[in-house]
Amino acid sequence: MPGPFKGEVIPREEPCRICNEGTGKQIGVIDYWDIKTSRLVQCVSCGHIQLDPMLNDEETAKGCQAYYIEEGLRTGKEEQFKNCERNFRRGVVFSYKFKRKKITPLTVLELGPGTGYFSAGLKFVFPSLQITVMDINSDVLEFNREQHGFKTIQGIPDNFVSNCSGKFDLVVARDILEHVTDISKVIKNVHAYLKPNGLFHFIIPNGKEDVWGHYLTFNLANTASELLINHVNYFDGKGLKDLLNRKGFSSIDYYTYQVKTTLRGKGWKKNPRLMSPLSVKKKADLFINEKVRELPVIEFKKTEILDKWYVHQNRKWLTYFYSLYHHFNLFRISPERNIGHEIYGLFRKA
Repeated sequence: MPGPFKGEVIPREEPCRICNEGTGKQIGVIDYWDIKTSRLVQCVSCGHIQLDPMLNDEETAKGCQAYYIEEGLRTGKEEQFKNCERNFRRGVVFSYKFKRKKITPLTVLELGPGTGYFSAGLKFVFPSLQITVMDINSDVLEFNREQHGFKTIQGIPDNFVSNCSGKFDLVVARDILEHVTDISKVIKNVHAYLKPNGLFHFIIPNGKEDVWGHYLTFNLANTASELLINHVNYFDGKGLKDLLNRKGFSSIDYYTYQVKTTLRGKGWKKNPRLMSPLSVKKKADLFINEKVRELPVIEFKKTEILDKWYVHQNRKWLTYFYSLYHHFNLFRISPERNIGHEIYGLFRKA
C-alpha cells in the first residue's frame, strides 16, 4: 500500500467540504491558470484532498472555458471522435451489467454529459429510456438535444433542482465529482433526485495518483505546479465510501482499475519525471480572447461517429461483445488501497 503524504499540518482557510475539519496537511501548491493560487490540503480527519481556498463559480467558469479551447487545439478530430466512440462502448458495457442484474431503468439523469455518447450507449441497449442531462454549458445542452434528443437542465451538481426530486432510477456522474466545489452537497442532491432504491454510478480518478504529480513538484522543486483542468477534489478511497454511506447509499460495485499507472510509479515513486509541470501561470484570457479563433469547428454527429461495422440495432450482442473486449476491467482492487488510475462506483439509495 502506498505510504502517507508528508507535509506540515496547517490551519485551513476553509473547512473540509466533507467533515468540516479546520486543519489539514499541506501537500502542494497549484496555480489554476493565472486565475488563482491555492494550497492542496489533505484533511487530517477524513483524508480528503482539496484546494484551499476553493475556486469560486466565476473562477471555475473562466478556467473551464480556457481549458476547453486549449484542449481543442491540442487534441485532433480523430482522437475526439475516438473518445466519443469509446464512451458509447462504455455505455453499452455498463447497460449489460444492468441486464445481468435484471435491472431496467426507465429514467436517467447524467451530470456533465459532454458529447453525450455514454448515455447514447445506454439508450442503444434500453431504447425506451428517458434521458435527461444537466450541464452549465448551453452549447453542451444544445448539442445533446439536437444529436441525441435528450431532455436538458442548465445548472451545476452543487445546486439543488427541486423539480428533479425523486424522479430518476439512475444518476450518472462520470469524471464529474473531482470538479465540483462542494462534494457533500452534490451527494445529498443525487440522493434526493433518485427514486427509492435508485442507483448512482460514477467514475473518478484515484485521488492518490491524480494528486501525486503536484505533490512531487511541491516537495522536489519547492514551487507551485500548473493546474489547467479544474480537478479540485482528490478522493481517498475509504473516505469517499464513508461519505456515501453517511449520505444514504450502499455499495453494489466499488473498485479501482487500470493499475499500469501504479506500476509506472504514480502514488509511490519519488521520480522527478512524474512531477506535474511547474507553474508558468498560463494566461486564461489569451485563450479565451485570442486562441479561440484558431479552434477548429468539429461536428460530433452520430451518423459519422457510430457508423461502425459492430454497431447494429438488430445484433446488439455483437456490439456488446466488441465493446466488452475493449473495456473489460480484468484487475479490480479495493479503492481503500488507493492504487490504480480510476475508481468505479455503483451505489444504491438506501
